[in-house]
Amino acid sequence: MVKKQIHGRRGSGAASGLRAELNLLNPNFRQAVHLAVKAYNKAGVPYAVIGGLAAGAYSEPRTTKDVDFLVGDEAFDSVGLVISFKAGIPQQAAGVAVDSVPIDEELRDLYEQALESAVDSDEPGVRIVTPVYLVMLKLHAMRGKDRQDVVAVLKSGAVDVDDVSELISGNKKLEDALARVLRELAEENDE
Repeated sequence: MVKKQIHGRRGSGAASGLRAELNLLNPNFRQAVHLAVKAYNKAGVPYAVIGGLAAGAYSEPRTTKDVDFLVGDEAFDSVGLVISFKAGIPQQAAGVAVDSVPIDEELRDLYEQALESAVDSDEPGVRIVTPVYLVMLKLHAMRGKDRQDVVAVLKSGAVDVDDVSELISGNKKLEDALARVLRELAEENDE
């Protein structure tokens, strides 16, 4: 397994995007991304880069221990209550863990929109979730690092808070998570 590693730091005004993020990480991460994308394409699975790579692409560079992809239902087989990956869906590539994140049933419409609205990144052949959907996904997970990623993406200006608010309107859990992050941001700015 490849340890998380950053080779350098982007300063203000430095390049951003997935390509720049991958340039800072161990080269195995780029190889893992491309091997996973090749496997998804071969299996006919819609995908988009999410997680730490996407957060770093849209804000400040960050370390990560794996490569996260939002994937469509096509990545899975199910028999009754048992769900498993279809043959060929990677769980590791080039010594890097590959996390294929399924569409969440609770927020199926938003997750499907996130996948459908994914865009071609500046890393050739690789699709990435848009910043507004990345923030939504991070608000839904809302672990410590997810909160930090939301803050970083909002601070970077990659997405407007009003766009996020509009996207998650009507979902109390997501609205409350965003309100918490915005309160914490305001408190940080007051200090």
